[in-house]
Amino acid sequence: MRRITTGLVVSLLLLTPLPVRADALDPVKALRAQIVPGRGVTVSAVTRMSADGKHLLTSRTTRVAGFRKGGLVETDDISTLSSPLSSELPELDSSFLFPELLIKVDGAYYTSGGELIGKLPLGKQWVRSRWFESSPMDGTVDLFEPGTLRALLATASSVGPRTAKGTIRASKIPGQPLGGGLGREEKVAWALWFDAEGRVIRLTTTTSQQTNDNYELGIRSDLRFTGWGTKVTIEPPPEDLVIDAEDLPEEEGLFWEPPVTIETPPKGK
Repeated sequence: MRRITTGLVVSLLLLTPLPVRADALDPVKALRAQIVPGRGVTVSAVTRMSADGKHLLTSRTTRVAGFRKGGLVETDDISTLSSPLSSELPELDSSFLFPELLIKVDGAYYTSGGELIGKLPLGKQWVRSRWFESSPMDGTVDLFEPGTLRALLATASSVGPRTAKGTIRASKIPGQPLGGGLGREEKVAWALWFDAEGRVIRLTTTTSQQTNDNYELGIRSDLRFTGWGTKVTIEPPPEDLVIDAEDLPEEEGLFWEPPVTIETPPKGK
């Protein structure tokens, strides 16, 4: 048997292609490859809000997102809210008892359920508005906002084969992160998980800020992404079930009131 010399071994290694490492994946490129008109993804989000560590509110949203030409994203959301304080705030009962539905399509917003239950004219189930209507999902970090994923990864403090995590200032996140209510210098801790193709399958964000009444308000969101590349068609509700916001009875004032908020109880109570 002939011996293989050290020099020959080195030559063979140089000629043999090495396997691609998992951490060489490019998540930004992978995301861009998914933003294809007619395709989409399902996002499930759970957001928990606390004050000085005490649980205040939990929102759960399932969003079907459909990508359209020009970078547009159409969405179909169903959200539920729960709070240990709901029994102390009876005026919020309808918002917590019934799921809230929101469809964004063709430049219009269609809302149903939640606080609208029992308040619409007979035979109408949806309200159409050209004004922005928010979903609990809008209180998270929008991964589909151009530049968001790249901005997060640019601040990574740790990168693994299929994970990355770091901290970023709100002012560095494109769009309106966490609904736009966060101070520009507030820090957001984030973590990402990727599949074998580099597509995001999970995103968590955690932040806190001091309120005017001296509470430490904490917000943690956990988003899961499934069904990348699925064919998605977002359609408006049947026209006969829709009423335009400007045609609502004026006394209802449903779409000109500020969004529902939960007040933190006074310190010491």
